[in-house]
Parts: sequence; structure tokens; C-alpha cells
Amino acid sequence: MTRAIEHNTLNQSHITDKTQTQKELKDRNERLELVLEATGAGVWDYDLVNNRNYIDKRCKAILGYEENEITDELEEWRSRWYIEDSEKIAEAIRLCEEGKTDQFDLEYRLQHKNGSYLWVRSIGRFIYNEQCEPIRAVGTISDITKYKEAEDRIIENENKFKDFARAIPDVSAIVDEDGRYIEVFGNKKHTLMPNLEMVGRTFHELFPAELADLMLEDIRLVIETGENRSMIREMDIGSVKRYFEGRTAPMQYQVNGKKTAVVVVSDITERYEVERMLKFTYELQRKSDFINDILSGNISLTEKTLEMAEKLKINFRGSLCCFLINVLGHSDKDQKDQRINDHSKQMVNRLIYLISNNTNYLVWNNCDKIGVLCESNLINDSNTPKDLTQSSIMTASELKAFLSNAEHGLTISIGISDFHSGIDCIKNSYKEAWNTLISAQCQIHKDGGVFHYKDVGLFQILSLIYEQDYSSEFVRKMIGCIIDYDKEKGSDLLITLEEILQSNNLKDAANRLYIHYKTLVFRKRRIEEILGVSLESVDTRLALAAAIKLHRLINTSISLLKRTPKRGG
Repeated sequence: MTRAIEHNTLNQSHITDKTQTQKELKDRNERLELVLEATGAGVWDYDLVNNRNYIDKRCKAILGYEENEITDELEEWRSRWYIEDSEKIAEAIRLCEEGKTDQFDLEYRLQHKNGSYLWVRSIGRFIYNEQCEPIRAVGTISDITKYKEAEDRIIENENKFKDFARAIPDVSAIVDEDGRYIEVFGNKKHTLMPNLEMVGRTFHELFPAELADLMLEDIRLVIETGENRSMIREMDIGSVKRYFEGRTAPMQYQVNGKKTAVVVVSDITERYEVERMLKFTYELQRKSDFINDILSGNISLTEKTLEMAEKLKINFRGSLCCFLINVLGHSDKDQKDQRINDHSKQMVNRLIYLISNNTNYLVWNNCDKIGVLCESNLINDSNTPKDLTQSSIMTASELKAFLSNAEHGLTISIGISDFHSGIDCIKNSYKEAWNTLISAQCQIHKDGGVFHYKDVGLFQILSLIYEQDYSSEFVRKMIGCIIDYDKEKGSDLLITLEEILQSNNLKDAANRLYIHYKTLVFRKRRIEEILGVSLESVDTRLALAAAIKLHRLINTSISLLKRTPKRGG
């Protein structure tokens, strides 16, 4: 009796446990069903031992089929793999079969009933026996097509944005509130730091501290106020000075909890230089017209004029000297070509611009020549005339070297005046520099040079009279016959005469002319016959020498005056 009671009790307990287990299993299945229904996922189960596959109705519904419209056969589902995804699916299965992993998470495409392809996400795992052999694979499939389409649109938009940002010549960047570069776009050769990776680095890691502080202040101010800002910075990139315009605007985008701003940087060096050149050209024209009008006598130097000069930043009140620079390029040999004339003018303006930017001298355009006024205190602290003369020659030599380096292939001649003070200082300085330049042109200086007024010798006296009417009359009277003879016969007796007058004796003159001594003696007699004078007279020789130099002076002056305004004084 007791045993029967115990047996019944055990049976009742077993029934209760089984009922409880069934209830729990039912509850779990219901919960799983709710989860699958909520996520829209379908379940699949593949028995590797018996090669049986189970596909639930949700999996089939994802592909547009009713439960009985498509089989559970594995080959049926493999035939629906998108061909380009087949390799990665097979690779995931192989890794699981070899025991290298027991689970997988794949995104791939399956063919829908209507022939299109859907993106699905398959999450599954393999189950192994005691010998670690795969015996079963289970998992779920969910439709992620809308998610993938949205992702593709996001990627497409990002690519469009990046392509656009890279296409424009400006450099653009996303920077956080700490001045750290999050993204950098733009042509690599246009970036501020072309040889460095900027993403992930801060302003202070890339730029000098003072500049980095200013850049960071701009970023934080834009983020704080929500207002756009712009600025222009001057920077040394290598050995070249360049100008950049930066425009900064706040963004809603955050990175690691930090606010950001977008920065667009444009290299405006060329535009900036053009604007500076236009402004400089305008100011240069006003200044040059003013000075040339003074030199030509159109404007008198009065106290009012001096006040006008000071407004143009021209100081005529100190002690100054004048450099007059004549520049010839390879193309200046044929001045009849208008294009060559235009090129010469552009070259002169460019050289004036260089001098103005690199010195404190007053520079102006004297037609095809460059005028430079130097105050004595700018080139030498001494007031000793000898020291000032040497300093002015040295300064002019340095200026000549500077221009030669800036523009190769030029022939540069510079005439230097003495220092002058007072109301007429500019006229006196300019006239001496002009006469010095003419005197240099009268002599053979193929490579140009630097010439001071004190070193022109006899030309100092001749320059005072060559503009007068009687100077031409004096030349005609003294050597007119020789000039006419050379033109008619095609000879060079004037050159022979000049060499005789400059030499100590006829043998020296013959050597310098590369002719035989007897030939020179014959030429000397012929010259004396034409002129009707004896070359043995000291006074005659001096007069003839002065006439030849004055002749050269007049001809050179006429040549230079063709492109130069009338001089005052």
C-alpha cells in the first residue's frame, strides 16, 4: 500500500514537471515568435547530417512567396544568391565547417519573386558533436534593403561632397573646438602643409604658436557666437611669402562630444598681388606725374607744392641725391615694335615695384627710365662729402646687382648726382644724374655700369652748354667737315681723330686702332688737310677733343630724349 502511494506521488510529480516544462517551452516560443514578428526576421535550420533544410514562412515571405510556393531545398536557396556575393557566403560557411569559428553575421543579396534582389542580413551559428564535427546550422534572415538603400544614399552624398570639396581649388576642413582637424579636403598641392598629414592633428602641432593661438581663437569664437568669420593671414610657405583668406562657419556636427566648425582656406596670393600692383600702379602714376611736372617746369616748387608732395609721401626738404637708371633688355634693340615698347614699360614698372618693396627710397617712372631719390641719412650717417659720394656709389652698385638678379639679361646703367639741399634740390640732382647718364652713354660701356657725376671729367663742363644753340654751331665749325667726309666716303676719320687726341703718341694710337703706324701718319695728314689745322697745337687739340665729346653728347641726348619728357632747369 505504501509503495503504491509513493509510486502515484512520483508519477504526479513527473506529470507536474513535464507540464511546467511544456509551459515554459511554450512561453519561450511565444516570446521568440513575438521577437521574430517584431523584427520581421525569419528562421532557418539546416541538418548537416541528414542534409535536411527548414525554412520558415517568414523567410519565404521576405522573398515574396507564400509558404507552399517555394521549397526548403538548399539548392533552391543557393540559386537565389547574388552571384557577386556567392564567394563571401561560401567562405563564411567553410570557416564554420572547419571549426575556425562557430558563428557568422553576413549581409548579402537574395533574389525576390519579382526578379529583383533584396539585401538581407543572416545571423547564424553552427552546432558541433563531441568530435567537433558540424552537425547543424541555425539562424535568422531579416530584410535590410531599406537600410542598405539609405546607407548607399548617405555614402553617395558623402562621396559627392568629398568629390566637390576636392574639385575646388580651396582647402576646406572640419575642425573641432580644440583646433583638431577632423576632415581635410582639397587639392593636395594647394594645402597649407602639402607634405604633412593634417587629419587628427591640432593647430599647435602644425603652425607656429602665435598663429595657432589666433586660429584657435577664431574657431572658438565662431562656435560660441554661431556667426561666420573671415580673416586674411600672411604666411611663409618654405621661402615664399603667401597670403591666405580663411572663412569659418559653425556646424551642427559633433565629434566625440565636441562641437565643430568648417574652415575654407583660399590662397589669394595672386589676387592679392594683383590688387597691390593695381594700387601701386595708381599711386606710382600720381607720384611720377607730380615729379615729372616739377622737372619739366609745369609745377613750381613752392611751400604749397612741398605740402602736396608730403601727402604723396615725397620729402624734398632734406639732403638728397638722384639715381637715374637706364635699363635695356634683349628686346630693346628694335624699339619700332609696339609690343616691345609695351614689354619695356611693363619691365620698368615691375622693377620700380621691386625697388619700392625692398627699399625706403623714393622711386618714380621717368618714362623708360627709373628715377630714385635717396636721402643722405638713408645711405650714410656721415655728412662728409667724400663718405657720401662713396656711399651713394656703393648703394647704386647694390641696387644694380639687385635688379640684375631679379631680371636676368638686362643691361643697367646708373647715373648718380651729388647731394643737394634746398627748394631746387630735386631739379639739380636730377639734372646731374641725367648728364652723368648721357656722359656714360657717350662712352663704350656694353655691360652698363655705375657712374658718378664727379667722375665724368670734361663732360661736367660740356653738359652745361650742350643744350644751347651755339653748341651745335661749335661742333659744326670744329669737326663738321670730318663728319660730312665720313658720311660721303663711308670712312671713320672722326674715330681716328678721337684716338689720336686721346693717345700719348701716334704709335700708341696706331696700336689701339690696330693699323700700321705709316697708315696712321697718312690719315693724320688727310685729317689736317680737311680741317685746315695742325694737330700739333695744344689749344687746337683741346678744342677738337671738346667738339667730339660735345658731338657725342648731343647725339646721345637726342636718342634718349625721344622717349623722355622735357627736362626742367
